[in-house]
Amino acid sequence: MAKNIGEYDEMRANLRLIELRDTKKTVTMGGNVVGVLSVRNYKGEEFEPLPEGTDLAKLSDLEVESLAKQVGAFKAPAGSKADVYVNGLGISVKSHRGANPAFLNHTHRAGLLKVCQRIGVSIDELDLIIKEYWEKRKAGVIREDVSNSDPNSPFVNHLDYLKPIMNYFLFTGTAQKDSPYPAEFILDFTDPLDESSWKFSKDDYLDDNWDHIIFSVRSKGMPPSYPNGKGADFIKPWVEYTDGKYKGSLHGRAQF
Repeated sequence: MAKNIGEYDEMRANLRLIELRDTKKTVTMGGNVVGVLSVRNYKGEEFEPLPEGTDLAKLSDLEVESLAKQVGAFKAPAGSKADVYVNGLGISVKSHRGANPAFLNHTHRAGLLKVCQRIGVSIDELDLIIKEYWEKRKAGVIREDVSNSDPNSPFVNHLDYLKPIMNYFLFTGTAQKDSPYPAEFILDFTDPLDESSWKFSKDDYLDDNWDHIIFSVRSKGMPPSYPNGKGADFIKPWVEYTDGKYKGSLHGRAQF
């Protein structure tokens, strides 16, 4: 069973995409109006047509889940960035009605360093941002969670620098590796059954939602062996010991 409204909304959006495909409707992706010609799961399998007479708006969550399984709209495996494939393009589905979607999941400095090296970006500016975060947090200027809607956010004025790093986590992979199922676009919406509320974003996702992004530095995701163990020196520059815990993992999510 799905755990939250965001997962059910993802299923509803997938089912609506089937309707759009089978009624030869269009969507706007990357500024282009395109017909929905194909809707597939991560296995490359085309979704089956909906049973005749299906009214998605009248289905309960459990009925939606059952129907999604019936037509082959399987949930993508862990580590996937794409939830569904439209016309062969990987799409990451994000509902504004669900739990605040995390795009950077509790990653310590050694993990971010790997990503920065992978994409050819220096970590130095991020080190300074985290340093400012801790200075402001200790001074009581910000709390553990800091929104970019707060002018005191240490992150808010660094969009241009952070964008390629955050986009990697949104579309391409994790600190460990590139995803076998990367995404080309993010589909976010307020209503999964009303495509007029849909927006397919690529490079403009962070630009459009920057004020809704919340960052924090937490203990979750820290190696259990820290401050000992392999790689501790690479992690240390971000870590503070507070509330009885070593906190040095960066977390980023959107809140709508």
